[in-house]
Amino acid sequence: MEKIPREKLEAVPGLFSLTDKVAVVTGGSRGLGRGIALALAAAGAHVAPVSRTQADVAIVAEEIRSQGRRALPLAIDITDEVQVQAMVQQMVDEFGRIDILVNSAGIVSLKPTIEFPMEEWRKIIRVNVEGTLLCCKEVGKVMLRHEGGKIINMSSVRGMQGRANDPAYPASKGAINLLTKSLAIEWAQSGINVNAIAPTFIRTDLNASMLDDPPTREWVLSRIPMGRAGQIWDLFGAAVFLASPASDFITGHILYVDGGWTAA
Repeated sequence: MEKIPREKLEAVPGLFSLTDKVAVVTGGSRGLGRGIALALAAAGAHVAPVSRTQADVAIVAEEIRSQGRRALPLAIDITDEVQVQAMVQQMVDEFGRIDILVNSAGIVSLKPTIEFPMEEWRKIIRVNVEGTLLCCKEVGKVMLRHEGGKIINMSSVRGMQGRANDPAYPASKGAINLLTKSLAIEWAQSGINVNAIAPTFIRTDLNASMLDDPPTREWVLSRIPMGRAGQIWDLFGAAVFLASPASDFITGHILYVDGGWTAA
């Protein structure tokens, strides 16, 4: 029988602890990003929430500090390489390292394909894909120097399923899935885990009106075997898991948090 070292069993209760880890969360001022930033702080991490608006991230930073953690609110445009580089330098100056990166910033626009403005296509690809790549690239440099880190990209069920009148968002999330896998392979032997979370409809302030529309709500719930839309806190466990030592042997994985949507 295979011997399991006693110290490995004794370490189980702490597998999900993020005590004194340093995290940066893009899109961290609202919705999924804000929720994940607060969840990481609740698990013990110091967190830098990132968005374009200083006033918004400052509010989230105060929520993080109220949990007894350090916070660094950062207002940048993640599609600007110089600003991303400056963000990473601020993190290093403040904390000395970056242990966790969550790429939650993203946008969507719904229109029939033949009417879809190319400028909107370029904007979605730039924010959702290029912004994620830039943050992975610059934070990755720090993680490579420290020989370890956890990167969590935000995908979607749309990364594996198309949708009418939505040519750009599914394409961007499909790209995120393969970017996640490619980086996972490239950095696997450097101690960096790269994974993605792919939710279904998660209720936020931005989509509440859509989910409250009876026909839309009926259609959404008909696709989810669990019979309900997701809540922001449904992502907390997945985010903490992928950021923690509990996922040390998991990389290149797309974790669907979808109530069974992709199984049906």
